[in-house]
Amino acid sequence: MATVRKSTKRALKSLYRSENQVFLATLRALRQGQGLTQVQLAEKLSRNQNFVTAAERGVVRLDGLQLRDWCQACDSDLIAWATEIERQLRAEQRKGSTRKVKK
Repeated sequence: MATVRKSTKRALKSLYRSENQVFLATLRALRQGQGLTQVQLAEKLSRNQNFVTAAERGVVRLDGLQLRDWCQACDSDLIAWATEIERQLRAEQRKGSTRKVKK
């Protein structure tokens, strides 16, 4: 018995979506907005500077709790951060620049 395969378009991994660049830029802007260097943020997170660099470049992906810690270390919270992400994404959509990045 043969199985019929539907041709489905697979979604890009979030790593390769243009929205990921907005995500990373907003992480960096949150830190910089508080006047923190990567070293200072790393100290607040009890991590090393390489972790902060890797997270801001997208090499290390933050889980929900790590993201919350990041926000709190920058005297913010998840709600404010998410609101800013949504604002930035809407602005990008208006510009028409949220195209998918091909790998």
